[in-house]
Amino acid sequence: MKKLATLILAICMMAMGAAASAQVEVDALAQVVRSALDAHELDYEYDAEDELFRLTGELENGMGDVDVTIFLYDDMVSVTVDCPLTFDEAAFADVAVFTTLVNSEIYYAQFRVNRELGWVTCRSCNVIENVMPSEDEIYTLLYMPLSYVDSYSEGLAAVCAGSASPYEAFEQCQAAQDA
Repeated sequence: MKKLATLILAICMMAMGAAASAQVEVDALAQVVRSALDAHELDYEYDAEDELFRLTGELENGMGDVDVTIFLYDDMVSVTVDCPLTFDEAAFADVAVFTTLVNSEIYYAQFRVNRELGWVTCRSCNVIENVMPSEDEIYTLLYMPLSYVDSYSEGLAAVCAGSASPYEAFEQCQAAQDA
């Protein structure tokens, strides 16, 4: 019985130590993200309790502002850019086709569609194994989904409004990028 109690105590202590070291990693990651955002003079809010950063990005194509959230985990950093567009149930299939076409062409992020809420996001992430990402890597994680939303939001808007098929809208976005 004594050995069992010692084993349970040792396991509990190891679990507490692992949780404490994970928190140290998230704190260190938060500092890297903060430094990257400060280096590019970006305004942000940091929520230490939820371990995330919130900021607003402006699309160059005139579609407006987007909400950006940077989520911190003990093994990953993730950036989500919420598109300024919504769609109804009737447009879901076309939006899904459009985002699938886009996802087949992009590398650093992926578009995600939420059917129930009618919104589209673009997400990038970096899994952290042994090496903390650099400020430049954090900025790339931030920049790429913003760039993709900027490049594809006009086509997405046409699909959401039903004024273009997903294939036509995708081809127009690709042609604009090639120009």
